[in-house]
Amino acid sequence: MWQLASSGVRAHRGAFAGTAVVLAVAAAVLAVTGVLFESGLRTQSGGDAASGGLLVALASSYAGTLIVVVVMVVAATVSLALRSRRREFALLRAVGATPSQVRRTVTIEVAVVSLVAAPLGALAGLFGARLLDPLLVRGEMVAPDFSSSLSPLPVLAAVALIAVTAVPVGRLGAREAARTAPTAALQQSAVEDRQVGTGRRLTALAMTLGGLGAAFSPLWVPGVMGSAAASLSAFLLIGAAALAGPVLVGWIFDRLARMRPGGRPATMLAVRNVRGFSRRLTTVVVPLALVVAAATVQTSVNRAITTAAQQEFVAAVTADLVVTPTEGATQDLTAEVAEVPGVAAAVPLGTVPAQLRTDAEGGALGWEATALRVVPAGSTALDPDVVDGSLTGLDAPDTVAVSSDTAFTSGAGLGETLTLRLGEDTVDATVVAVFSRGLGVAGLITGPATAEAHGLPVVADTVLVDLAPGADVADVTAAITALGTTAADPETHVATAMQSAGGENEIGTALLLLLLAVVAVGAASTLAMTTVARRDELALLHRTGTTRRQLMAMTTVEAVITGLTAWVVGTVAVVPALIGVSAGVLNGPPVVDVPSYGVVSAAVVVFALVATALAARRTTRLATAVA
Repeated sequence: MWQLASSGVRAHRGAFAGTAVVLAVAAAVLAVTGVLFESGLRTQSGGDAASGGLLVALASSYAGTLIVVVVMVVAATVSLALRSRRREFALLRAVGATPSQVRRTVTIEVAVVSLVAAPLGALAGLFGARLLDPLLVRGEMVAPDFSSSLSPLPVLAAVALIAVTAVPVGRLGAREAARTAPTAALQQSAVEDRQVGTGRRLTALAMTLGGLGAAFSPLWVPGVMGSAAASLSAFLLIGAAALAGPVLVGWIFDRLARMRPGGRPATMLAVRNVRGFSRRLTTVVVPLALVVAAATVQTSVNRAITTAAQQEFVAAVTADLVVTPTEGATQDLTAEVAEVPGVAAAVPLGTVPAQLRTDAEGGALGWEATALRVVPAGSTALDPDVVDGSLTGLDAPDTVAVSSDTAFTSGAGLGETLTLRLGEDTVDATVVAVFSRGLGVAGLITGPATAEAHGLPVVADTVLVDLAPGADVADVTAAITALGTTAADPETHVATAMQSAGGENEIGTALLLLLLAVVAVGAASTLAMTTVARRDELALLHRTGTTRRQLMAMTTVEAVITGLTAWVVGTVAVVPALIGVSAGVLNGPPVVDVPSYGVVSAAVVVFALVATALAARRTTRLATAVA
C-alpha cells in the first residue's frame, strides 16, 4: 500500500505540488499566529501584563478567522486534486482494489504531502514572524526592545492543524469514488453530476441560517464582540456556497446560458463548458469568492467600528474643546488650562492600567489587560449614556461603571463585582452603573477615590474644556496650545486620534495580507489544476476543428465568467454582515470600505484571467501537439 501511495504521489506530482504549496503557506501563517500568541503569554508572565494581553487578544481575534479560511482553502485544494483522479480510482477498482484499499492509499498520499509541506511552511512562518516586531513596536503594542518568542510549539500546532484538516478531506474525497462501481465512476469522470446529497444540502441550509443569524448578532450582542460574530457570518455563507456549490453555480450558469451570448464559437463553447462542469468550477469560485468576502468584511467592519467610536465620542463629550498634552506640557496642566481667559471649566480625565479577571481560576489566561478611565465625581463634561445605575456611586473606593459590552462579556451587571488587579492589589470592584457608549469612552470607568485607595497616580491625559459665554474659540485655542498642548473640538480631536493610530493599522493590514495570501495561493492552485486537468478535453476539441486561438479565447471567457461569479457570490455573502454590524453599532447607513472592496473585486477577475491564461497557454500547446 505504501508503494502504491508513493507511486501515486510521484505520478501526480504536478497536482500535489500545488497542494503542497497551499499547505505550506497555510502552515506558515498559522505559525505566525502561534508565535504572537505564545509571545503574548510569555510577555504576561514576564511582568508586562498590558503588552502581553494585547498580543494574546490580537492573536486570538485573528486566529478564529484564519482557521476558518485555512480549513476552507485546504479542503477545496485537496478535494480538487483528488477529483481529477476519479478515472484512476475507477481503474483501480476495476482491477480488483477494494474501497478500503483506495481510501487507505489516498490517506497515505495526503498524509505524506502534508507532513512534508506543513513543517517547511511552519518553520518559515516561525522565523518570519519576527518581521512583524517593528510593526508591533510602532503600534505601541509592545516595548521598544520587544522580540518575538520562538519555540517548537507554534510549528507543532500548525502541522497538527494542517494534518487534521487535509487528511480527513482526502479520505472523504476518495470515499465517493471508492464506493462507486468502476463503470459508473468512469462515466462520472467524463460527465459531472451537479446534484448533491441530502446531508450536504441540509448542512448548507444550516450554515446559511447560522450565517444570517450571526450577521445580525450585533443587534443583541453589543460592541466589538457582536461585530466579530457578524464577521464570521461571511465565512459561514461562503461555506454554505461551497457545500451547495454545484447546484448554486449550476443555477447561475443556466441563467447565463439562457441569455444566448454572441455567436462566436469561443463564447458559445465557454458558456456550454461552465454550464456542464459546475462541480469542477465550484472549487475555483469558492476560493475567489472567499478573497472578496474576507477582505471586504475585515476592512469594512473595522471601518464601521471606527466610525461608531467617533460617533459615540462626539455624543459623549459635551465640552467645547478637547485638550491633550504634548511632550512640553507641565504636570499641573489642568490648573493652567483653567486659568486661561475664556475657560469656564476644565475637567481632567486620566487612565490607570489594570487587569480584569475573565475566569474563576484566574490562571495565565484568566487575566486580561485593560485600562480604567478615571472621571472626576460629579462631572457633566462626559456623558457615557448611563442605562442602569448612576455615576455618583463612583465617589466611593473600589467602584466601577462598565460599558454594556463589558457587562455582556464579563457577566457583571449592576450591583455585581468585577475582580481587578490595581497595582499590587487584587480588588473586587462593585459595578455602580452600566453605560452604552463604550466604544467612544472606555470599557471601564472609575473615580479618583479608587485610584487613590490603591496608590495609583492619576495623570490627566485629556482635559475637557467648557468655554465661557462670548469667549472667542480661536483665541482660547491659541492660548491653550501655547501651554504645550493640542486643543480641538470633539469632532476634530477624535478624527485626528483615529488617523494617528498608524501603527495599529499597519499590523492589522499585515495580518490581513497574510490571510489573503493563503486564499490567493489556494485560488491560484485550483485555477491552475483545473486548467491543466483539461488537456484531454482540449485535445478532443482541437481534433474536431477548434483552433488553438479559439481554445485560448474559450478559456479566457470561462475565466471571466468564473471571476464574475466569484465576485457576485463573495459580495452577496458579505452584505448581511455589513448590514448587521452597521445596524448594531452605527447611527446611520451601512459602512463599506469602498476602496478595498473595489480593489479586491477587480483583483479577483484579473487574478482569474492571469492564472487561467498562464496555465491554459501551456495546456493548449500540449493539447494541440497531442492532437
